[in-house]
Amino acid sequence: MTTQTANTTDEVLVVGAGPVGLTAACQLARHSVPVRVVEALEQPTTESRAVGVHARTMEMLAALGVLDPLEARGRRIDALAMVDGRTGVTRARLAVTDAPSRHPYVLDVPQPDTEAVLADRAAELGIVVERGVTLTGLTQDADGVDVTLRSAQGEEPARVGWVIGADGGHSATRALAGTRLEGGFHGQHFAMADVDVDTTWSPDTIRMFLHPDGMGILFPLAGDRARIMFFVGDPGAGAPDPTLEQIQALADTRMGGAVTVRNPRWLTYFEVHHAQVPQYRIGRVLLAGDAAHIHSPAGAQGMNTGIQDATDLAWKLALVARRRADPELLDTYHDERHPVGAMVVRTTTTLTNVGTASGPEAAIRDVALFLVGHLPKLAATGAATLAETTIAYRDSALSVHHGAHRRRAARAGEHAPDPDGLLRPDGTPVSVEELLTRSGLVLLVRSEGPAEVDDLRATLGDLGSVVRIVPDVTGAGEDCVVDPHDAIGRHYGLGSEGLAVIRPDGYLGLVADSADADVLRDYLAHALRITSPRSTQPSPDRPAHAGRPDTTLVP
Repeated sequence: MTTQTANTTDEVLVVGAGPVGLTAACQLARHSVPVRVVEALEQPTTESRAVGVHARTMEMLAALGVLDPLEARGRRIDALAMVDGRTGVTRARLAVTDAPSRHPYVLDVPQPDTEAVLADRAAELGIVVERGVTLTGLTQDADGVDVTLRSAQGEEPARVGWVIGADGGHSATRALAGTRLEGGFHGQHFAMADVDVDTTWSPDTIRMFLHPDGMGILFPLAGDRARIMFFVGDPGAGAPDPTLEQIQALADTRMGGAVTVRNPRWLTYFEVHHAQVPQYRIGRVLLAGDAAHIHSPAGAQGMNTGIQDATDLAWKLALVARRRADPELLDTYHDERHPVGAMVVRTTTTLTNVGTASGPEAAIRDVALFLVGHLPKLAATGAATLAETTIAYRDSALSVHHGAHRRRAARAGEHAPDPDGLLRPDGTPVSVEELLTRSGLVLLVRSEGPAEVDDLRATLGDLGSVVRIVPDVTGAGEDCVVDPHDAIGRHYGLGSEGLAVIRPDGYLGLVADSADADVLRDYLAHALRITSPRSTQPSPDRPAHAGRPDTTLVP
C-alpha cells in the first residue's frame, strides 16, 4: 500500500500487477491516491507474452518516467511488413518512422521486462505489490466496495473506495462485478515460441507471413531473441505444448524457409477470442485491458490498448477518489475507451482474416496489399492505425473548443501536439512530453496580462500547473516556455491570447481563443465535474511548497 493516506481520499484496489495494473497504480499514486495492488501470481511471470510497445503508449510511459529504462531492454522496430510465406515476397511494408510522435518506432521488449520497469517505478512511489492474493468476493454500495481477498494466510475482508480490474482475460473482477465478455467465441488458436533465431530477415521489422494454412508472425527482440507465433488448428484439450521441432516445421512452411529456431525459453499453445464487455464501468468497479477486451495478437495491440485504458482512467479516478470531481466523470472512461477497444477488436480480426485467406480471397488480398505497399498515404494510414496514433476523443464530453478554430491546428480531443523549437528560459530545449511528467493538468496560456495568468493559476489551483508561452527569454520566469518561432500558435491555434488544457494522458481537453479564467472555470465545473475547493495536499511527484503547485518546467 502506498504511504500516501488521507481521510478525504478513497483507497483504490487494483487487481492484477501486469503492465495494465501497474500503469494504473503508478498513475494513481502520482496523483496522491492511496492504492493497493494484489496479484494472484506468487512471482512475476517469466513468459514473454506481449512484446510490442507502440508510439502512443511510449508517449504515456515517457510521462510516467519509465521509457528510458524500458528502451534499454528492447529493440527499436522501424516497420511492419506483410510477407508471402510461400515465396518470401513482401506484399506491403508499413513504415512507422514518420509517425507524428517523438517515438516513431515500435519497441519490441518482452513483457517481463516491461513489468519489471513498471514495478521499479511503483516501488519508487511507495507501492507494494501483494503477490499470491486473489479476489474472491465483491459487493458494492453507493459509498464503497467490500471485497474478500484470499492468500496463504487465509481470507481477508476489506473495504475500498474503488476497484480496478486489470486481471486479464479470465478476470475474476469482471465475473464478480456481474458482467461478461460479448463477441465472437469461435476461438482462434496459436502456437507461440520465445526462442533465439537465425534468419536473413533484418531485425528492424515486425513481419506477418501470409499463408493459406495460417499466418505466422515474427517479432525481433534484443540480440538473437525473437517471439514467433503461428495460427493453427485446435490442438485439442490437454494437448502438450508444441516442441521446438514442430515450431521449426511451421517456420519452414510459412516463413519461406528463412528462419531457424533454437534455445527455446517458452513454447505454448493459446486460444484467443474477439470480445468485449458492454460497459467498462460497473458502479465503483472499472475494467481495463484484457479484463475489458480480448482479441487476436495480430498487430500487437492488446497491451498497448490496456496501458492506454489505464492512463485514461487513472487521472479521472484520481480526481474522483480525492473527492475533487463528481463520480459522473468516470462515465467518460467508458465513453472514450470502449469505442477504441471495439476498433482494436475489429482491426485485429481483419488482420487475422487477411493472414489466413486462401483461394479467391487470397488473390483479392494480394491486390489490396499491393496497393497499400505502393500508395504511401494508404501505408501511412495503416501504420498509424496500428501504432494507435490516430486515436482521438473529439466527441467526448471532455473535449471543448471555445471560440474560433485556427485552420490546421489541433482540436480539442486530439492528441496534444509536441512540436520542436520550444525552449526553457535558459535556452535549452523542452518538449510537451517533458511537461507531462508532472502530475495533473498542464495549462498552456498565451496572454500579455500578468493578472490574467495569475487568475488562471488561482483557478486551476493544485489540479495542475500553468505554463506561460512567451516569444523570447526577456523577463521569462521559471514557469514559462519560450516559443520563438510560434510553434504553439501554429500547432495549437493560439493567437496572442488563448489557452489549451492538456490532460494527463496527453490529449487536449480545452482549447480557447481567450485567456479568460471564466472559460477555464466553466470547463472545470461542467466538463471535468470539479466539485471541491482547492486541496493543499502536495503530490508525491512535487515538492511540498505549502500546497503551491510546482511551477518548474520539468520536475
